[in-house]
Amino acid sequence: MKFFYRLLPALLALMLPFSSALAAKPDTAAQKSTFIIAPFSIQGPASLKHLERSIPQMLTSRLYWKDRVEPAAQDAGAGTKPVVDPAEAEKLRTRFKADYVVWGTVNVVGDNCSLDVRVLNKSGKTWAQARETRPQQVISAVSGISDDINRELFGRAPGNRQSSGRSQNQGRVNQMNPDIMVNETTSKEVYLNPQFRYSGSSAQDDSRLRSTPVNYPALGMEVADADGDGKNEIFLLEDTHLRAYSFANGQLQPKGEFTLPANNQALSVRSLPHASGNTWIIVNSVDAGGVPNAYILTWSGGHFTEVIGKVRWYLNVVKLPPLFKPVLIGQQANPPRLFQIGVFEMVRQGNTLAPGGRLNLPTEANLFSFTWLPPDKGEIGGERLIVLTKDENLRVYNAKLNRLAVTSEKFSGSSIGLEIDPSMPGLQRDDVTIPSVFYIPMRMLAIDLEREGSWKLLVNKPVSTAAQIFDRYRSYPEAEIQSLFWDGVGLNLQWKTRRIKGTVVDYTLADANSDGILDLVVCVNTHPGALGAKARRAMVLVYPLDVNMTNPNTAPDRSDIAN
Repeated sequence: MKFFYRLLPALLALMLPFSSALAAKPDTAAQKSTFIIAPFSIQGPASLKHLERSIPQMLTSRLYWKDRVEPAAQDAGAGTKPVVDPAEAEKLRTRFKADYVVWGTVNVVGDNCSLDVRVLNKSGKTWAQARETRPQQVISAVSGISDDINRELFGRAPGNRQSSGRSQNQGRVNQMNPDIMVNETTSKEVYLNPQFRYSGSSAQDDSRLRSTPVNYPALGMEVADADGDGKNEIFLLEDTHLRAYSFANGQLQPKGEFTLPANNQALSVRSLPHASGNTWIIVNSVDAGGVPNAYILTWSGGHFTEVIGKVRWYLNVVKLPPLFKPVLIGQQANPPRLFQIGVFEMVRQGNTLAPGGRLNLPTEANLFSFTWLPPDKGEIGGERLIVLTKDENLRVYNAKLNRLAVTSEKFSGSSIGLEIDPSMPGLQRDDVTIPSVFYIPMRMLAIDLEREGSWKLLVNKPVSTAAQIFDRYRSYPEAEIQSLFWDGVGLNLQWKTRRIKGTVVDYTLADANSDGILDLVVCVNTHPGALGAKARRAMVLVYPLDVNMTNPNTAPDRSDIAN
């Protein structure tokens, strides 16, 4: 018996790991839950109809908890009607074999908004929560209710979130909480490029390449393999010249130039792959009488060749739905006003261009001021039109051209201005906002760098105190390139570059130095100083982008932090 009592502690020690393992298995399995979020019922103005789908998107993102709480099916509620009572909620829950179904109602009367959210579990019990808020603060109310659901139903602290299944990228180093702006954290994770955050060591690296400056200020830039040799050229536009360069070892090496007529003022440069195999280089200009002169060029053997010249249209290149392939578009002038109403696809007819089909656009849009954001993966009819307004805010429309949102911040920051008649249609300008000058919007790019089917908008955000006071002050001393995403209610910040010293005049995504790595390429003019007395010069900044798993120990280039 004494021997047994001596042996008992040893036996218990051996049995404890097995008993713990057996107890852990049912707990882990019990913690896995699934949910369905039905479209919300919106009782209010038609302009808020988009919340019917937007609120479920936000809730899906905020309730997702990897391996613990996940959607029962991707976009399961996309083809369903709003749920109005527990009986309909139970049918939806049973249909998708989910543990929980979430539904709700938004009632808007004037400036008052009532948000009612309910959750039904598989036992038939209902959890309810209501909030009184304002229509502009619905997203904040939804966030608060999602925190309550996480805490009370799933036993999770509000800060312990992960991104939704739609944006999840398994194994990616840059997987982060979507509410954290990548470049404004001290996270050890690096997203795309170390220049896109504000922290790091003082070590120097090649996270940003900078060319030697040229001796003139640029008006625009394009990067393209125009001659088909597998290497990209950089085209810089100045007042009356288009110059071609190659970029190697930090040097812009001149290759050739095209000279516009002396009475023409250059406006913009774009490229378009053509069915002939040649890449078209499209240059917009305007003569002394305000009449547009566009030129279509090709580049080969170190020389420009004029394919079509003196086209009396303004031209641009955009990606149009449903294919989202580059298309040449045009709009005619209407002196003394700037534009005639109507933006058209342009087709070649011999040695000239002719209008094809007219684009369906809001009346405030012109050929320079819009871009289409393709639908995210799994969305049907989810493309969105982004239009830069007369006050340089970004306005978002759905595919049916219903307004969804508008930003409070200003973007673009172009310094290329044309004199206009303030009463011209489509612009709706008056003497209070930049009288008689229309600044041609800088390009906006729809991007999916991760190739996950999650589209972002790349825009320029100028930074200047003087520009907030003086409408015609356009020599911005700083700027940021920002990546924005649609969060269901508005455009939100995903990442941005560190402050760029100088005036950004153009940017694009391309392999600038032909090393096989995609780059964010930015053309800037040096800032002329407070009095504008210093000579401006153009240079090209190249940010190599790592769209795969990045090294968390990579240090950012701190060359301009001290400034």
